[in-house]
Amino acid sequence: MASKIENPFSSRFVLPEQRELYLQMKEDDKLVPMPILEQDELESLQYIIRDAAREDMLLPFLGGSK
Repeated sequence: MASKIENPFSSRFVLPEQRELYLQMKEDDKLVPMPILEQDELESLQYIIRDAAREDMLLPFLGGSK
């Protein structure tokens, strides 16, 4: 049997606020966590962005290509 925390709709009455909060929590569970980058990876990205800005290039990881 699922607990009421996992499925609040198992009880007979659910307030609209409770339903909204539950649905928001389920939506938040679908989000992909941000990756944790090491210092050298951050510096590498910084150089790529800086060089692209200097040479007026589009960044490939932002969907651009030139």
